[in-house]
Amino acid sequence: MLLRNPPHKDSKKSSPLKSQGIIKDSPTERCCFTDAHVDRIRHCFPANAVFKSFTPTALSDFVSDVWVAFPATPFTIGYSYPFPAFTQSFFSLTGISYIQAMPMIWRVLYTFERIIEQKGIDLGMAELAALYDLTTFGSCRYLLKRKAGEDHPVFKVTKNDTNWKRRFFFVRRDTIPDGKDLPKEWATHAISIAYLKLTPAARERVLAFKKLNPEVRSFQVTVQDSQEVSSASATMSSAGKSAKSAKSASKFGISDLANVKSSRRKTSAASPSTSALKAPIRGKGKKRKTSEDLQGFPLLRQQFLDYVNEKLAEIETYLGRVEDQESQIADLQQMGVLKDLKIADLEKELRATKDEAAQRLIDMDSEKQEIIQDAKVSTAIAMYKIQLQMAAEAQDPSFDKSTWGVEDWKARLAELEDEDEAEDIPMLEGGDADKDQGGEAGGDGAAKV
Repeated sequence: MLLRNPPHKDSKKSSPLKSQGIIKDSPTERCCFTDAHVDRIRHCFPANAVFKSFTPTALSDFVSDVWVAFPATPFTIGYSYPFPAFTQSFFSLTGISYIQAMPMIWRVLYTFERIIEQKGIDLGMAELAALYDLTTFGSCRYLLKRKAGEDHPVFKVTKNDTNWKRRFFFVRRDTIPDGKDLPKEWATHAISIAYLKLTPAARERVLAFKKLNPEVRSFQVTVQDSQEVSSASATMSSAGKSAKSAKSASKFGISDLANVKSSRRKTSAASPSTSALKAPIRGKGKKRKTSEDLQGFPLLRQQFLDYVNEKLAEIETYLGRVEDQESQIADLQQMGVLKDLKIADLEKELRATKDEAAQRLIDMDSEKQEIIQDAKVSTAIAMYKIQLQMAAEAQDPSFDKSTWGVEDWKARLAELEDEDEAEDIPMLEGGDADKDQGGEAGGDGAAKV
């Protein structure tokens, strides 16, 4: 069995691992990926890669200038290091550490890599950004989220992976390609890939991707998730596997397991010693029948897993719709708040307009009363003036009025009124002018006497 380098070799070139304090519940996320587990994925790294000895108290957010943390997830589904171009482009673009990517991201990237190789669609980061949004999900770990209102671009990637947070290990940077350039700290800032714009050619590639058969767009496990990986497992190389090898890996399934079991039974039956031992034992035939009956169990298990994965995908779709509806409800509530504010402003303007109209009515009524009062004063002054003129004429000896009848007096009064209308009457400003006019009338009468 291959083992990690002895502790004394590690100590020659090591730096203290320091936690960034990002993980909230550290006791439940301590490393459980032991040296024995690492030995089973050692073939996924270059031959000279140096792995740090297992430390049960280690946390995945530990940072160091010498050691870098890797999650076990990508290597349990078929990846090997260095990662292929599309996968590495994603991490170079976003700047997040490998350990920050949740298993769902690795499954999506792995499916894209397989489609690029098998279908010849030249997908890149712009196409990925058109299909997914990158969102954070607790303790600065990241997840790819489908676009609102869209179907899942890749199916069967939301399956639960038990203890994935605790399955990690450390590799010395200077023993792997580009190890010194890998991030030394977790990304904690907001990350967005939505700024990538689609060219017409990129839009065609996205449409070609969406038109693929759902089976092709489904995540296909090269090796079982959360299981120990044997050294003979097929892994994705840094340059990318050939289409033939990828196809054969994707086709490995339950039928192959059945063939393996069948060949083992044949080998066991061909051994004379085994047959000799089993022949006299009673009841063995029944047990063999039970064993044969169990041959269909892996198929049932796979069907059950497919059913569960399908239901989980439906649940995620439902949750996505719920999120969309919650977003719409929030928008409607916001619109309701804005509507209430607008109504309040309109009511305030209406009250101000009503107050202004009432004030104008009051002002108009006041002006009307002033005009009426002025008209009354003017009329009274005109009447007094006429009476004074008539009195002055009555005192004139030359003014013979003994022979006048009623009509004559009416005619004279009309003449006086016409004269009064033809004059500018300043009586509206006061009564002094009236007295002056009366005095003049009296003076005229005296002069005539």
